Amino acid sequence: MAKGKLSTDIVPRTLRKILITAAIGIPTYFVTDDNGPFLNTDAEPQAWGLVLTVFISGVVIVVQYLIEVDKQLESTRQEMVEGLSRINEATELFGLVEASAVQTDVVTQLVRNATRVDKEMPALVQAFAQQEIARISTLLRELGEGNVIYEGEDRDWLLGLTNNTQRSLDALSLNVVDQGVSEVDGGFWTTDAGQRYLEAQRDRIKDGVRIRRIFFVENPEAQKSRMFQRVWTMHHEIGVQVRFLAPSALATPLGVFDFILFDDVVSYEVTPSAPQVGDLATHTFVHTLLVLEPPRVKQRSERFRELWELAYPPN
Repeated sequence: MAKGKLSTDIVPRTLRKILITAAIGIPTYFVTDDNGPFLNTDAEPQAWGLVLTVFISGVVIVVQYLIEVDKQLESTRQEMVEGLSRINEATELFGLVEASAVQTDVVTQLVRNATRVDKEMPALVQAFAQQEIARISTLLRELGEGNVIYEGEDRDWLLGLTNNTQRSLDALSLNVVDQGVSEVDGGFWTTDAGQRYLEAQRDRIKDGVRIRRIFFVENPEAQKSRMFQRVWTMHHEIGVQVRFLAPSALATPLGVFDFILFDDVVSYEVTPSAPQVGDLATHTFVHTLLVLEPPRVKQRSERFRELWELAYPPN
């Protein structure tokens, strides 16, 4: 493609040089030849007139060549400046990646895989890929700012944080979040996501991670249900330390909300929607929040320790 364009550009430029040289050289010959055709049609042209004509024509060609070379040099200089600018920017970005905690090869792999989304793919696929890249970019920016919010419930975060926990996982579970608005009936723990979450906790316990869970039981009768017994037994069997918390043990309900502390550095929190909308009972979530600000995470950690002391173990 570039070769064809180059050849088509050379022909007009060469023809233009020939025409300009002829336009200057021919009149020069007639002006410098005193016995030329205009004055004496029978006389032979003088040799010095031919030399001067050739010389001037050569100068014209050289001048045209120098002008073209100067233009090409300026274009090359601009391209080099732009190229160096891009190289400097890429070097700066690569330096920032190396200085961060993110593995360089992971970022490189992301960029390399992003280039596989080409313009030949359907527009829907291109738009979806761009949206996912933008979502990851937003997530990384918000992680750096201290808090991350997701509209609705994102359980991928839950599994990702669990799989990477190194020391401890402390959770306060409310039935309105895990099971719904009625008594405990299995809810989240019987879903595919719940089972994967339990499996991830089992693996972390095998690696020495301490996991504690407080079940907040608003209705004492619910604790006697067969499904509730099954839920907390599933936790107990994989090594989770389980305790129950009744409303009567609390002086105030402040600080009682569904949250999970990972290594005492990240708090995973979900906010349920209103349980009743007209005649329709709902079990949805307003948003999921990751809290990374140390003072707020410390508050959650201290509150969990207080609730753990107030809670009681299963009989």
